[in-house]
Amino acid sequence: MLKLINSSTNRKTGNIATTYRSGATMYGSCPKSCALNPNTKESAKGIDKKYLTALLNAVVKNGLSWTYSHFDFKKLPRNKKNKTVINYSADTLIQALNSFNDKRDTVYTAPETMTDKVDNIQGVRFVRCPAEYNEKIKCQNCGSGKPLCARMNRDYIIKFVAHGSQKTKVGKKEKGGCYAGQGFTRFAWQDTTKRKQDRSDHEKLTAWVKTLPYGTFIRHHVAGDIGK
Repeated sequence: MLKLINSSTNRKTGNIATTYRSGATMYGSCPKSCALNPNTKESAKGIDKKYLTALLNAVVKNGLSWTYSHFDFKKLPRNKKNKTVINYSADTLIQALNSFNDKRDTVYTAPETMTDKVDNIQGVRFVRCPAEYNEKIKCQNCGSGKPLCARMNRDYIIKFVAHGSQKTKVGKKEKGGCYAGQGFTRFAWQDTTKRKQDRSDHEKLTAWVKTLPYGTFIRHHVAGDIGK
């Protein structure tokens, strides 16, 4: 199921286009392997290849599109110019470094204590999302018009510090801690599961992108993933 928003009112994203994706349950498009996922019984078993193809091409002319995936980085396509940038979302430092060393664009969900703007770990910079500590920064104006998460071939890893009511679970053995499973994001994601649609996700996404204005920024999957 897809929820498509032409102009978001989300404080963190700013006025850009966004999407949410789910299955019959919120975590239905997410991989079981994600450490933040508390509902592995109803999660995706694999990647939806038709949807992935549509997602990669879901870029408006002269615009930027980006997203995140918790699926194994080795199963993700390498990012290419004029395509949606897929950031591998790592749950551990080892995952993050392995992905980065494989020349993947990588983000890392860090424990709540890892709050410095920049960390240097094994010679690799971990740069904190600027929207987390500067209220004036949003996806819309991040990077002076080129959001960090939309940049390919970065020489650093982007760090998102755990937040929300479940933040203490991040970095621990216990499953859970997904920011999207709580607060206002949860309401939007939960609403996605209730939507009725007469087309497949890949058909719906492809048709929607064609309606967006020239130069539109799209943050795909504020919540959700590329699972089938």
